[in-house]
Amino acid sequence: MITRGLTAWLLATVLFSSSGYGHGGVGMVDNRCVLRIGPDLMFFTGYQPQSTREEFCDDIPTAGQTVVVLDMQDTELRDMLMEIRIIKDLGTHRRTNGLPVLTDAELASPEVLDPVTIAYVPAKKYPSGTLNFVHTFPDNGKFIGIVSVKNIHGQTYVSQFPFAVGQPLGKSLALYGMMIAGLFGTVYGLWYYGRTQKPHSQKKPA
Repeated sequence: MITRGLTAWLLATVLFSSSGYGHGGVGMVDNRCVLRIGPDLMFFTGYQPQSTREEFCDDIPTAGQTVVVLDMQDTELRDMLMEIRIIKDLGTHRRTNGLPVLTDAELASPEVLDPVTIAYVPAKKYPSGTLNFVHTFPDNGKFIGIVSVKNIHGQTYVSQFPFAVGQPLGKSLALYGMMIAGLFGTVYGLWYYGRTQKPHSQKKPA
């Protein structure tokens, strides 16, 4: 029973961490794209009206005009100042769980951010709860989206999400293939461990 429970817990954890938030702050929850920022969640929708009607959550299929819509379900977000920035990922930032992450010092440094910023929306409030953001990516590449919100108490929350534009299909398939292989390997290891421990637990008392 312990082994089965541990296996189920691990399965849920791996699935949430990989497919739930595989690209930093953006991911899927209940089949909807969401952006996690501090204690709040915003629904996230991205699409390219000039090339496809399909929506996406993380990587952008091709270069070109891209529309991002953020829907603030939590009403407290509507009273906060929200700022959006997209920077090029030059591969110079530290990595956490395989993803690039800017430190607090880098996020606060114009000298670090300004030279690599390709799009910027100044801080403002969105009382309607909806933010529409449009940007045209001229070329493929790797980028990091940074969304910051500040409440009336001066507290600031930042969400970072790395993404790629024009990422080859083979690279995505390889990534998901590795996650699936790792998941099955872990489950098999737990099953084998439980099987080897079974004879010891079934010894008859003297």
